[in-house]
Amino acid sequence: MKEWAKRAIRTFIQTAVGYLVVAVPSVDFSGESKAIKAALVGIGVSAVAAGIAAAMNIKEEETK
Repeated sequence: MKEWAKRAIRTFIQTAVGYLVVAVPSVDFSGESKAIKAALVGIGVSAVAAGIAAAMNIKEEETK
């Protein structure tokens, strides 16, 4: 697997775990769909961060 893909996956995991550690204790999952939507938005942000990391690493890898 390419190095940039490994870094993107690692970045996704790091941001997702960080988000979950902060957000989950404050969310009431007792039935509101807003809580689920908020959790999915946070995971989406993690995916965007991983995509940005991948894009930045592709350029670095090509110049080497």
